[in-house]
Amino acid sequence: MKSVEEILKDLGLTENEARVFLGAVKAGLSPISRVAHEAGIARTYVYELVQQLKQKGLLAEVEERGVKKIQALDYGGLLAYVGRRQRDLQALEKELEKSEGEFKALCSGLPQKTKVRFFEGVEGIKSINAEIKKDLEKLKIPYQFYVVFSADRMEAVLPGWIEENRHIYFDTLMKKFCIISDTPLLPKFLEKSQTQKNMFKKIWLKEFGEFSTDTLCWQNKIAYLDMKDNPSGIIIENFAVVQTFVMWFKQMWGNLK
Repeated sequence: MKSVEEILKDLGLTENEARVFLGAVKAGLSPISRVAHEAGIARTYVYELVQQLKQKGLLAEVEERGVKKIQALDYGGLLAYVGRRQRDLQALEKELEKSEGEFKALCSGLPQKTKVRFFEGVEGIKSINAEIKKDLEKLKIPYQFYVVFSADRMEAVLPGWIEENRHIYFDTLMKKFCIISDTPLLPKFLEKSQTQKNMFKKIWLKEFGEFSTDTLCWQNKIAYLDMKDNPSGIIIENFAVVQTFVMWFKQMWGNLK
């Protein structure tokens, strides 16, 4: 179990801010000199830290008989503070999603060198999937992952892929958008994945014809997998290629039920 000081640091407080807050908790409603003593930090520096904590809403200043005193949030107040932070982050996530185009436009001006890598055989397909998982595990901000695939092809190359839910999916941060071919194993895949949140699916109907390759798009990379007679794949690292695919994907997404 984490200590209170560790939790405060996870909330974004510096080590000294956490010490001052805990010092104020121990001291109760007290002058800054008492808080400084409990925190073990020089009083002249504590004045600055108190101002920072007041701005964050963790400390309040009260004047009592002409003497300025400091009071920390109690346990309930700290829980409410965490709740506000959570709501603020959720709102920030929505705003960040809205600004995706602007953010990517900033990146588009950077000089790029296209990188293309080839992968052969079943082990090559596994290597591509492993790289995608490794890249996504590192992300600490919300992201979107786009895929176009056939469950039947994946199952044929990687037996147990459906039953064991071995497709690329993470519960947190990810929003996964799937365009899936209408094939015999589609119902089984939908059944196995129905409880996974933030995974959105649309079906590519049989009458449209089946795509010859599976496609996976994340960050500045896109992978094309040939899952037929001789499995193979490529990973292309290029922002412009990714941006073009995402534009196409979103257009197709809007036209599918």
